[in-house]
Amino acid sequence: MEESVSGARDLECGAERWLCIQDELLRGLAHAISNRLATISAAASVLDAGEVPDARFLDGLRQDAERLEGVLHLLRQLPRRLEAALEPMLLADALDGAQRLVEAHALLRGRAIGRVVVGDVLPVRAEPVSVVHAACVALLAAARRGSGALVATLETIGDRVHLTVRLDGAPDAALANGQPDQPLQDESRVLDWLLAASDGRAVAVPEGGGFSLPTLAASRRRGG
Repeated sequence: MEESVSGARDLECGAERWLCIQDELLRGLAHAISNRLATISAAASVLDAGEVPDARFLDGLRQDAERLEGVLHLLRQLPRRLEAALEPMLLADALDGAQRLVEAHALLRGRAIGRVVVGDVLPVRAEPVSVVHAACVALLAAARRGSGALVATLETIGDRVHLTVRLDGAPDAALANGQPDQPLQDESRVLDWLLAASDGRAVAVPEGGGFSLPTLAASRRRGG
């Protein structure tokens, strides 16, 4: 009974922490939208002045409109889709989506994110949006450790596929002295909550975070 109550409390904490992370991502995307709108507004002022725009001006305006559309597409990826079904997918695709979502986050702006693929990375069966959100959590967990570059690793271990992210370098002094902040302590709860329907599990990573999911073949063997 106590274990059941503790598990429910952990999931509740994970859900609450995800809402905080979601707000952080929303602020980053709002900042990106604001920048794009400011550029388009400045272009509109030029047109209002009656100046005849040249081809480069029009091309730049078109590119800004396309960037704005791209940010709006990312904004639509933030809500959870509770009715979403499990689908075959690749964790590399989820990592790509997560990198686009977090690139406007204050912790990730200008940060290099390398990628290591170990062996044959098999497909999984999961809720795609939840996995993208989980990859965001892993990226941010590593980014909170310090200001260096990040390294994301994809590999299949047994019947599970792992996506982990670590800081490539020394952590910040406070963390190195054993003073992790609360969001890092809550990271595994967030991942377990996000990936519960997909049989995902948080994975301990020095100077980072990550998770694993069953391979598509393993999921089918269990009748999932």
